Amino acid sequence: MKGLDFLSNSEVAKKNRVKVYDAKASMPDVGQYISETVTHLRFAFEKAKLDLRATNKNTWLGQLWNVMNPLLLSLVYWLLIVVILGSGGNIFDLEGVKVLTQIVGGLFLYRFVSTGLMSGSKSIVGGGAFVLNTRLPRLILPLSAVCSAFLSFLPSLLLYSLFHIVSKYPLGLQLFWVVVILAILLILTTGLAMASATANVYFRDIASFLPYVTRIWLYLTPVIYLYEEIPSSAKWLVYVNPIGCIFVAWQQVLFEGNNPDAKYLLIGSAWAFGLFVAGFFMFLLKERDFAIRI
Repeated sequence: MKGLDFLSNSEVAKKNRVKVYDAKASMPDVGQYISETVTHLRFAFEKAKLDLRATNKNTWLGQLWNVMNPLLLSLVYWLLIVVILGSGGNIFDLEGVKVLTQIVGGLFLYRFVSTGLMSGSKSIVGGGAFVLNTRLPRLILPLSAVCSAFLSFLPSLLLYSLFHIVSKYPLGLQLFWVVVILAILLILTTGLAMASATANVYFRDIASFLPYVTRIWLYLTPVIYLYEEIPSSAKWLVYVNPIGCIFVAWQQVLFEGNNPDAKYLLIGSAWAFGLFVAGFFMFLLKERDFAIRI
């Protein structure tokens, strides 16, 4: 009609400052998406605390079971190594207690990775109402899952510190490297959570299959054994394992009382940032399809 101006969807959006879903776009603007996600990180943190409350992990009993579960598993591996296999000293002497401390420290740390990965894989499929009814970045869901796993991990550090002192392992400034190692592992776990959350939207059996993957991954990683015990012919497995070098650095700091080897930190960091970037863009490329697939 004469006198009427017809505007395109994009022009209407600009005029009214409304975001319009563009089905032809492969992915949103990365800078804007990151900015919006950072703005809502507080929401992710609060959701993580709410999830812990829903599973009773914010209560004393819930926290007790949260640390008792890996602790009991540590005792099983300890009995296997010290009593049945007859290695690692006597069950009642300091050497035997040191072996238990090594296993406890490794399993506590590994539980954070496995929990973050498995809960992250279910975050999008399990958060259907959030995906369908909110305009917040969907990345909030796997971030919240990893945050919840990290909050669950923190009390275990207090328990481990008691084992560390009783076992007479070195105490010194090298322990500040634990913060760096945890930061690297947090980045890596977040990358894995984003990738697995995306994959699970398309292949729902992934979440059910992950517990078996994490169990095999446990045995391939120096968690319940020292990296020095790995045969020289199999040392390459540490480098191709995304978390292998990080756990070696963990053992060097806690059990040897040394600063971590720069080689292990650099390789571990490369794995962490590489998986984070890959997981982020994998998530971003497929996020627009989540609402029609869950």
